[in-house]
Amino acid sequence: MKKYIRLTLALALLCAAMSTAALASSMYLVQGIPGRDYAAATDPAFPVDILVNDEVCYVHGLPYGAIQGPLTLFPGTYNLKVSIANALAPCTNSPLIDRAVTIEARKDVSAVVALNEDGTPTLLTFTNDLSPVNTGTARVLFAQAAGEPAVQVTFQNTATMKLYTYSVKPDTLLEASLPAGNYTAEIKQGTTTLVAPAFLALDSQSVNLLYAVGQVANNTVALQARTLKDVI
Repeated sequence: MKKYIRLTLALALLCAAMSTAALASSMYLVQGIPGRDYAAATDPAFPVDILVNDEVCYVHGLPYGAIQGPLTLFPGTYNLKVSIANALAPCTNSPLIDRAVTIEARKDVSAVVALNEDGTPTLLTFTNDLSPVNTGTARVLFAQAAGEPAVQVTFQNTATMKLYTYSVKPDTLLEASLPAGNYTAEIKQGTTTLVAPAFLALDSQSVNLLYAVGQVANNTVALQARTLKDVI
């Protein structure tokens, strides 16, 4: 029976990957916990394994700041177990996170491994808007997965020098449409700079997945990005 269940899930993943966009859903997996935020003596990279539905070890050794995916799936509920990476036997360590994630039809989700206010590993989920983007415009999806408190993210167009500043609460997703072009992105909390201005190319008709990871309280925030081009 276990072999049959494993085969069924593997076939489901394969069929979903081969299905049309009209049927499929997708998920990005982001490792947002710096090892030193988890424990003082932990490897800063803090690689993790991610087990799907107790059958498929989809991620092996995902380090801090890395983005895996998209994993293409049929709509439904999937159990994700996140554990400290085991190079010899992936996905066999006791899970730090055991969470069910429901994905609706034709939706795209980001699942971010993070720490809650108590320092306990948790999984934050954000639904990404991948609807068509107008010509000359770029969509920015900024996930605040770096804990309390709210942060301010500023995008500055390097040609016009125009500033676009937004306040983003913890565990929420900012969606903004900006003129396509080259920008810098900066994250602050009050007067404290958490992420210094970093170059960001916003292509026409692109969706830009941005993740603030780490922890504001420990001043370990980093900005990770994935660009999806030609979202038409």
